[in-house]
Amino acid sequence: MELSSISIKQLKQQISAQATCYRDDIIITNHVERLEPFRYPCRMFATLVFFCLDGEIDFSINLKRYCIGSNTMVVAFAGDIIQIHRVEALEAYAILLSSDYLNDLQIDFRQRSNFYINTRHNAIARVPHAELMNIVPYYPLLKTNMEKNRAESSEILRGLVQAFSYTVISIMQAYRKNDDETNADVIPRNQQLFDKFMALLTLHHTTERGVKFYADRLCLTPNYLSGVIKEYSGKSAADWINEYVILEAKIMLKNTDLSIQEIAYRLNFVTQSAFGKYFKLQTGMGPKAYRDK
Repeated sequence: MELSSISIKQLKQQISAQATCYRDDIIITNHVERLEPFRYPCRMFATLVFFCLDGEIDFSINLKRYCIGSNTMVVAFAGDIIQIHRVEALEAYAILLSSDYLNDLQIDFRQRSNFYINTRHNAIARVPHAELMNIVPYYPLLKTNMEKNRAESSEILRGLVQAFSYTVISIMQAYRKNDDETNADVIPRNQQLFDKFMALLTLHHTTERGVKFYADRLCLTPNYLSGVIKEYSGKSAADWINEYVILEAKIMLKNTDLSIQEIAYRLNFVTQSAFGKYFKLQTGMGPKAYRDK
């Protein structure tokens, strides 16, 4: 079994009866329990914002498992692997936004680097009911304007998505569990380099594991890049690279039928043995032991 990937365009074709869609850029639905593609691990090429008013949902983002109930918000980024394990009496809303659409609006959740770093480690925020109810009205507003094909609808949607996105960022930063304090001394240059590095890492982590590759792309020395990333995020560039590679390896070991040799090849290791040594160094166990466990 291959790990599946899905875009908004593909998802729209599968769930159009349970969702409202705008071009290949936005999907909104209050029938999360019917998102059939996510019964199995699936890489989603869109930013997902999900807020739960009542009931319970058991799901995973990048193999990290969450079981949440009422008054909770979740954010997952384009490229994350999502799986829904169980849904019970759920009252919730999901809004998916394509990267192209967000970029066109000059909104990039990754550019809010503290938000991005912390959300990757903990995707959920438990939000007071009154605060969460401030974001719920966006759903009918978006739905109405997505369904009406008026000349002004596209501009209204742009404004709504911008306001919605910044509201989400504000709420997640205020209420995310175990959120670290924002470092007020971080300068914009560090933020810019981190964002560019993470964008490159998302694209190339399955083939490139050397800090020099990313430093060359950014016209920097490896030592300088690693120092900036360490100062800003608390982890070195090599640490981030290893985290992404190991996450990819774990997903393939856990959720596909690919042999360990095939996984090693897909992650650009010279031999299966080299992959095994790398995996064990990072995790404390070999790929076979991880898969068996």
